[in-house]
Amino acid sequence: MKKQLLISALCLATYGAHAQTDGNSAADNGTTFEKCKYFVKTPPLREILKTLTPVDDEALSASATAKPINPMRHADLSEISDIGLSETGGVDLALQSEFGTKKDGGFRAAVNFTGQFGAFPPDPSGAAGPNHFVQAVNSTYRIWAKNGDAETPPYSLNTLWDRAGAGDPIVMYDRFAERWFISQFYGAPGGGSDNGILIAVSETSDPLGAYYAYEFGYTLFPDYPKYSVWSNAYFMSANSSSADCSAFEREKMLVGDPTAGVIKMNFPSMYLLFNSVAPAYAEGPEEPDMDEPCYFFAVQDNAFPGVSSDHIKILKATIDWDAPLTSSVTDHQELNTAAFNANFSGGWTENLTQKGSTQRLDAIPGIFLYRVQYRRFADHNTIVLCHNVNVGGNRAGMRWYELRDEDDGNWSIYQQGTYAPDAENSRWLGNLAMDAQGNIAMAYSFTGTNHYPGIRYTGRFKDDPLGEMTVPELTAVEGESAQTGAGRYGDYSQMSMDPTDDMTFWFTGEFIGGGASRRTRIFSFSSWHIAGVESSNTAVPFFNAYQPQPHQLQLNWKDIADEKMTLSVHDSRGRLILTQLLSGHSNGELIELSETTNGIYILTLTGEKTHLSRKIYLGR
Repeated sequence: MKKQLLISALCLATYGAHAQTDGNSAADNGTTFEKCKYFVKTPPLREILKTLTPVDDEALSASATAKPINPMRHADLSEISDIGLSETGGVDLALQSEFGTKKDGGFRAAVNFTGQFGAFPPDPSGAAGPNHFVQAVNSTYRIWAKNGDAETPPYSLNTLWDRAGAGDPIVMYDRFAERWFISQFYGAPGGGSDNGILIAVSETSDPLGAYYAYEFGYTLFPDYPKYSVWSNAYFMSANSSSADCSAFEREKMLVGDPTAGVIKMNFPSMYLLFNSVAPAYAEGPEEPDMDEPCYFFAVQDNAFPGVSSDHIKILKATIDWDAPLTSSVTDHQELNTAAFNANFSGGWTENLTQKGSTQRLDAIPGIFLYRVQYRRFADHNTIVLCHNVNVGGNRAGMRWYELRDEDDGNWSIYQQGTYAPDAENSRWLGNLAMDAQGNIAMAYSFTGTNHYPGIRYTGRFKDDPLGEMTVPELTAVEGESAQTGAGRYGDYSQMSMDPTDDMTFWFTGEFIGGGASRRTRIFSFSSWHIAGVESSNTAVPFFNAYQPQPHQLQLNWKDIADEKMTLSVHDSRGRLILTQLLSGHSNGELIELSETTNGIYILTLTGEKTHLSRKIYLGR
């Protein structure tokens, strides 16, 4: 690839690392705004790790005890009545009771390797970037090249902050900014007022580079935090009785501004088995509009007190950083669904059968599972999401949905299904995503009387019959033994798209290895290599830009129809900074930045048949 010189006008001021004192205010509706409690820019991570001792995560896993259930925000199960599907004679009307039979198979596997061990449960989270996969578990993280080669051993999550965290990690790759996001909480349920959230945002797209490390304080423990990437914030929901919906000041965090703040809001009152309301996570080439509200989703079963029909409850968070106290999260829609049973017998954790033990596993009922994916298309937007349901006899199936709107925020159910294609096994704790073509993949944990806990996956293609996973079920990893000692399992998993092609799915979740060891798996696969399908898929032009090092800008593109194109670079004020002629026959170019840079820029790729643009954040 050619190297070009980017003129030195791409240069804005940055902030030095220093502590930030609290500043907060509150509105009558309970909304508050607070600045971060602490900020520091770290040295490059590769330099920090030279001074640290790696963690023996296998030994840590062997010594870990089960995390206690947080009693603050769980429903009293004795309040749940009419458990089952009495209105349909016990039948899930969206049930898919047979395996997919897609001719010539379904997906082509890319990489498949064992991740970290982890605590009890490991809470695996991970995402792919341009060249790496980063995974975090309770309470370590590790970085791999995307071919599965380890770049680092496991290190404590506390590496990135000046104080110790307590786990529940989340890793995101913010595709719209080409930045890594790593988080964990600190504090403990009922442990006083010293609680909070730790967030680290990378300076560039290099996960081994420097990070902007933030600390945000919370009065109550922000249990089970779940995040999303959105255009105007990083949103978070938490299992807490107040400030359970938060918006972090993404624009400032991406450029290392120590004055970045958080808007804390309260969800409207509703009955929940567990207080986890899932935020929409934007993915794909086009981000939501800057003034578009972020949507949140809650499972509502008619067995819950005060709930008359099975439905998806949609809420929306509307924020204003210029007047943060006017921000709020409100009820938006209720979408009636095919009847489902979100309840399991056996209390909170003793639910699902596994081979080789009488110990039952936690079904994680009553919540939409991490992540809820949002994607924009030319004539509509989509949401894909899933939750665990009881399809009879405490056998779990995956209820999944595709919602659509016409870019107006009025959502409807386009399709839905319950994937439980045999009568013996449970499929649960899964996640799904949609690629650039509209194909869907879903991966999940798998267990049964004759199967140890492992991981499997399936999917469908955009023109397949609605409500069906048509791809034959595939095995990512077989379980090797039973979990013993307690029922807590996984707590969550994560599927995301590869930002370099928007067609490759990446998943990480838990399985049980030999000797009852808690292991995690990382694997990727794509939907575009099926025999006979490549030619029928319409090529989607792709343009990506990221900053692999502080002094470099990498451009990549594919499926461009023009032989020649022009790159235009504008700063955040709309001033033209650079124009550069590019060849459409190449796959990209590496541009050397002549000086350190810090700020927001718009890159536009134009030709006779091409007009693609993206916003990029350049760090120094």
